[in-house]
Amino acid sequence: MSELLKDLRALSDEEIIERHDRLAESTQAGLNHYLREIVRRDQDRQTKAMLTFTKWITIMTVAIMIFTIVNVAVTIFLIMKQTP
Repeated sequence: MSELLKDLRALSDEEIIERHDRLAESTQAGLNHYLREIVRRDQDRQTKAMLTFTKWITIMTVAIMIFTIVNVAVTIFLIMKQTP
């Protein structure tokens, strides 16, 4: 018999791993077990890549914003300098 969902969610990661490992000793893994692990690892790599891309996009956005502000400031300075 399995735990109730609320009881399962209350377990820590370490407790879940311990229970999994204990049960795995008496269980035979099937093909789907390995396929799901491959998919999980692929998703983990994609998530890490997306986080890296998001950080770079944020850095580039901040840089463009700074350059835009500097450009506006220089343009205003030059306009003010030309008017008598």
